[in-house]
Amino acid sequence: MTYFEETKRIACENDAGRRIVIIEQLKWPKFAFSDRPGGPVFDYMTEDGQIANKLDDENFLLLLTDEVFHRT
Repeated sequence: MTYFEETKRIACENDAGRRIVIIEQLKWPKFAFSDRPGGPVFDYMTEDGQIANKLDDENFLLLLTDEVFHRT
């Protein structure tokens, strides 16, 4: 099982003016192997559950719709 911890909420807007909030989550694996300690991984999703990919510090891609959103 994996544990998630919300770390921040990022207000974003696409080129057409649509606004969304992207949630950054810190994901910790429940188990780790001694030769490969489990470090944190960040996942991104919208408030309504769509999966997002962080392209760089300012841009996110919604995977289901192929829309790019920019930080506001």
